[in-house]
Amino acid sequence: MRHGIVIASVLFLYGCSEQVDKVEQTTIDPVVQLTDWCFEHWKEQQWTLGESNLPAVDNLAFAEGIRKVCRARAELYAEGYEIYPFITDAMQREVYALVFSAEIEDIKSHIKQHLPKLRRI
Repeated sequence: MRHGIVIASVLFLYGCSEQVDKVEQTTIDPVVQLTDWCFEHWKEQQWTLGESNLPAVDNLAFAEGIRKVCRARAELYAEGYEIYPFITDAMQREVYALVFSAEIEDIKSHIKQHLPKLRRI
């Protein structure tokens, strides 16, 4: 009986530590963290859409597209490309062309193709 309680306790603790490890991996992954910082930085810029001047952050499809652009830029940065990982106001034209891309890999490919000065550091 005693051994059963000990084994159950060990299994319970192992399961808890496994969950904590998964959470820690997400919170300390530099690409995820950089993506989140990029997105928060973009939200602070208060972009608007069209003539209606609706806040871009309120358009879920657009905001998700921005998050994908942030992720692509963060991944390129992590891969060693000389790229500023955040979105600035000066990048609006470039970013608008990428926001509704389906895949992060497509966004990365577009950035690599359209920024010939992009190189690995």
